[in-house]
Amino acid sequence: MGDDRLDLSGRVALVTGCSRPSGIGRAVALGLARAGADVAVTARDRPGPDRGSLDALVSEISGVGRAGLAVRGDVGERPDADRMVAEVVEGLGQVDVLVNNAAAPHGADRGPSWEVSPEAFDEVMRVNTKGVFLMSGAVVRHLLERGALGRIVNIGSGVARRGMPDRAAYSASKAAVMSLTQSMATELGPHGITVNTVNPGHIGTGRSTPGSWEQLQDASRGTGLGLRVPLDRMGEPADVARVVVFLAGPDSGYVTGQAINVDGGLMMS
Repeated sequence: MGDDRLDLSGRVALVTGCSRPSGIGRAVALGLARAGADVAVTARDRPGPDRGSLDALVSEISGVGRAGLAVRGDVGERPDADRMVAEVVEGLGQVDVLVNNAAAPHGADRGPSWEVSPEAFDEVMRVNTKGVFLMSGAVVRHLLERGALGRIVNIGSGVARRGMPDRAAYSASKAAVMSLTQSMATELGPHGITVNTVNPGHIGTGRSTPGSWEQLQDASRGTGLGLRVPLDRMGEPADVARVVVFLAGPDSGYVTGQAINVDGGLMMS
């Protein structure tokens, strides 16, 4: 491995929201596999290119010498959440690490808060927040039954700390994830299970819109909004993955209940 502190040999990780070929989920899954973990990846069960991307990711995991498994379902529905965890336990033997990365597609939730429909708001909360609640609960019950140590890493967002215009539902859902993280960390600490959030900033993924980095840079000039990124570049999914791998590994055993920004210094705390 080159660094025993990041050695995840003998561990099984479950990463949700891995359908995008250039997304954070893929980078996290491969980072965990390269650190020695067997990795299960999830996406919603629907036709289209997402299905092929998930299968391709399993092949990539196998290519680095680890076992991979694709499971499909909706993290915001308890029967699916419970079934997916059960399938991973059956296929890979156990779950030690959960990375809650799945998020609702951008769309009807974007716009002034007073114009967003209740249905759009509910869908974002159902996937982004309830999905974390349901998947974490299913994995925690498995860990407690085994009497095993575990790691839960939730993928949040910088907007959880500082709401953005036209992002009210998304910002609220990610702020709720940070609060869930703290409550769960308090509950699970005595059982040796850590729970943390990683808050990405502006990351170049399949969700990034053309010109979005330029828009962010333009917004920072002369506005007083403090949007300038000191490291002066857009983040990459691998930047997020490296922090997740650390939080999943043995060296992070005394880190819990934290929300770690991975944003190039956009927000400092």
